[in-house]
Amino acid sequence: MREGKTGVATRKILATQKSAMGWTLFLSNLLALALGLGCLALYYMRLYAGSWAALGELDVTDFWLHVTSFDPLQFKLTLGAVGQRVQSYDVTEPLAVFSAAYVSFLVVQGLISAISGAIWRGRVRQHLRRLTSIAEEARRLGQEAAAPKKVAHLQEAIGHIQPTEAERLHVADPDLKGLENAINDLLDRMQAAYSQQSRFVSDASHELRTPIAVLKGYADLLERWGKDDPQVRDEAIAAIQTEAGRMSRLVEQLLFLARGDSGRTKLNPAPLDLTDLTREVFEESKMIDPDHVWLLEAAEPIAYTADRDMLKQAMRILADNAAKYTPTGGEIRLRAARGEEGEVRIAVQDTGMGIRAEDAPHVFQRFYRADPARSRQSGGAGLGLSIASWILSQHGGFLEVYSWEGVGSRFTMVLPKEDK
Repeated sequence: MREGKTGVATRKILATQKSAMGWTLFLSNLLALALGLGCLALYYMRLYAGSWAALGELDVTDFWLHVTSFDPLQFKLTLGAVGQRVQSYDVTEPLAVFSAAYVSFLVVQGLISAISGAIWRGRVRQHLRRLTSIAEEARRLGQEAAAPKKVAHLQEAIGHIQPTEAERLHVADPDLKGLENAINDLLDRMQAAYSQQSRFVSDASHELRTPIAVLKGYADLLERWGKDDPQVRDEAIAAIQTEAGRMSRLVEQLLFLARGDSGRTKLNPAPLDLTDLTREVFEESKMIDPDHVWLLEAAEPIAYTADRDMLKQAMRILADNAAKYTPTGGEIRLRAARGEEGEVRIAVQDTGMGIRAEDAPHVFQRFYRADPARSRQSGGAGLGLSIASWILSQHGGFLEVYSWEGVGSRFTMVLPKEDK
């Protein structure tokens, strides 16, 4: 989470306070130590060495202390044994020096504290002025943004917007610019979702309308001539079966995408060998479609954790798509290997008609067909690649396409490297 201006300023104030107090205490203690040591040294030098020597030479069994003055800066100290005077020492001058030094220490310490406090207060006031400026600006914006007239104007502008049309909000108020941009972003997403939904319903209706019309036509044919003409009857039955199968596949694809969009399609990941899965699809494709030359390049085992049925469905879609757009006798190659960065790449490459450059970016869109007439003849509805792309995205991967018109296409399933 990013730290706001107020948080930064507060942190600077605390750091400044801590630094100022630390330096004040350090300098004060250092000065006190220096002055204390100086006073003690001065006091020691001013004592008469003879007094201490005389006191040390006597055999004193008792002593008395006599102070001749009660002035704390002017008194005389007398030490003596019982019945004998030992020494008398005037401490007035040393104490006066010590007192003067102590007073000087207090004055200097006070000056240091005052200077440090002034510096600290100046820096704190500087940061507080910034905080005050920020607070005033926030208060001003809050009052202006919450002004009844502006709110009413904003509500009125929103009320005239049609979410289903490409309309945007314009309030021409710099204080509401951020709110205006946020609402416009929301409108863009709503309009994109609505357009996609409308297009999906329209395309699905169109795809279902065609087989229904074909079924109705052959049913009418059977009713008129099928009873008496076996050839007409057989032709109608075959056509009805074909269209019924096409409709069934379309409905299954629509249901799959609808469940996926609503989050009801769940993956069941489990450990598997993608090389074995590729080989399985290869063998099934050779059996179902003997009109093409099927080749396999998958030698090394590829251990992976994924939904086996989902990945197989995506591989079958790519294999069926290659067979639909490759002439009879053409080669279709399946390849499974790991990439340079540890990702898994499963490719299906054909020698078919290829894809035009302007159509390549759209092949994964729902109901998109580069050649509607040819797709109709092959039984495609333009949903297979969308389903395969969705399956790969649920595994954290994607579909990659390279195509050369008149040469062929290569669709590659790319699965990310697994974390050990």
